[in-house]
Amino acid sequence: MMRWGIIFVFVIFAHTATHAGFLVPMEFPKTASDLSFVDRMALDAAGYAPYESEYDEDGNCISGCSYVKMKLEDQIAAMERWNAFVDKELEEDYGYTKTEEGALVPPSKPIEFPEDNRPAKTEFPGEYKQCSVQNQNFGNTDLPSKSPLGYVTCISSDYGVQRKMSWYKTTKVHHGIDLRAKIGTPLYAPANGTVVTVFNMNASCGNGIIIKHPSNYRTQYCHLNEVLVSRGDNVSAGCLIGYTGNTGPTTGPHLHYAVQKITSEGNQPVNPRKFMEPEHEMCH
Repeated sequence: MMRWGIIFVFVIFAHTATHAGFLVPMEFPKTASDLSFVDRMALDAAGYAPYESEYDEDGNCISGCSYVKMKLEDQIAAMERWNAFVDKELEEDYGYTKTEEGALVPPSKPIEFPEDNRPAKTEFPGEYKQCSVQNQNFGNTDLPSKSPLGYVTCISSDYGVQRKMSWYKTTKVHHGIDLRAKIGTPLYAPANGTVVTVFNMNASCGNGIIIKHPSNYRTQYCHLNEVLVSRGDNVSAGCLIGYTGNTGPTTGPHLHYAVQKITSEGNQPVNPRKFMEPEHEMCH
């Protein structure tokens, strides 16, 4: 009798806790207007970074947007503004040059930040994790400038407005790029940084990683087969951080790679092509 009483109490508690939200993992809601202030703080703390946003046929945001009632034209304008800002910063502050086609080319030497010149209010260690596998081709850099795969591959899905879902009458905006890669391809940190988030079978990212770099940029990696780092790890450029895969919502094996500029207005998705070799082209 006592046993059945304990089971009954547990069932009642589980039912109550579930409806109170204690046992339900928080997911990003379908519409941004459903977010409370507490939800936003929790998502920020968890390193939430949507890899795409979706708009209906009237240009109203359906999901993945940064504020309530955001319009497609607002997001396009914001992306153009921040990409122009990054272009100027890379040329003026980091020694990048532009080709005749408009592609940005990083300087020949890795970009480092002296300890006294690193961004204010950002603490980074002087030494980074010495990984068991280290790709020396990345050099000692604080700013991503090469593909995290360590070689040039093709882009299967580009950054920006490029997904028109006519049968649903929606438009999708991709916040990063998809790099073609077989399952199990080594993935390297493209610059020194600190692992701030590790995703485990996230609804949109699958297995993934977010790294914060001293240059006030963050890089995001999704759909991994295996993650080799933990939250809080300080990784050096060229450190093996995982292997690519096909986890999460994908149509085939690839690496979703995103770069965000850290600003007072939040983390702004910018074109990752600026932070890779200019030889990358769309897959045919």
